[in-house]
Amino acid sequence: MSGFYDDEKEKIDRVGNQKSNLSEDISVKWKEAFSQIDYGIDVESSTIYMFGDITDGTLYDLVLRIRAVMYMRPDEKSNDPINIIINSDGGDVYEALGMIDYIQSLNVKVNTICRGRAMSAAALLLCAGTGIRAVSKNSTIMFHEMSSGIYGKSSDMKANVQHMEKLEEILVSIMSDNSKKDGKFWEEKTIKDYYLSPAEALELGVIDSIIEPKNKRE
Repeated sequence: MSGFYDDEKEKIDRVGNQKSNLSEDISVKWKEAFSQIDYGIDVESSTIYMFGDITDGTLYDLVLRIRAVMYMRPDEKSNDPINIIINSDGGDVYEALGMIDYIQSLNVKVNTICRGRAMSAAALLLCAGTGIRAVSKNSTIMFHEMSSGIYGKSSDMKANVQHMEKLEEILVSIMSDNSKKDGKFWEEKTIKDYYLSPAEALELGVIDSIIEPKNKRE
């Protein structure tokens, strides 16, 4: 699990004359932290936050955030995995496919971590991670087939249907290539919304790990 994001930070000990600059250092750190959070990144842990619907521009934002992290992190961490924290109902399939193509083109591994839910297009992104694919204990995963409101001329509608069928083949191949089940299984299961608990997702090979709580009330 080396390089896996687990919400822990390195402890920094300040000694000697550095103490006089402690308040100034903290102020700078907080400003940097809030700036990064607003942009959806954490450079220190090589983490990208992807929350909300996948819409036009989500792919562009993801590429910018990953490039920003890779540019700003120190040289000694240049080969560390990128972590994408996902909490999304899904959305635009074209954007999701573009994100999958991008993370699979990188020279470093990409860990995909679901906290909350990863549904539809977001579930595809989760399972297509090139590093560790993990889910927090009480998260929800959902896969389903494509949906679209097709209208217009008869010839256009036929072309759209043919295009959707090709896209559906791509989605099924992503699910089968990144799980323990074949395409026929996913075609049958995703005719309707197919909800998975973390344990079920782990059994199917959609994810690699379940993030268990570190502290519980005794």
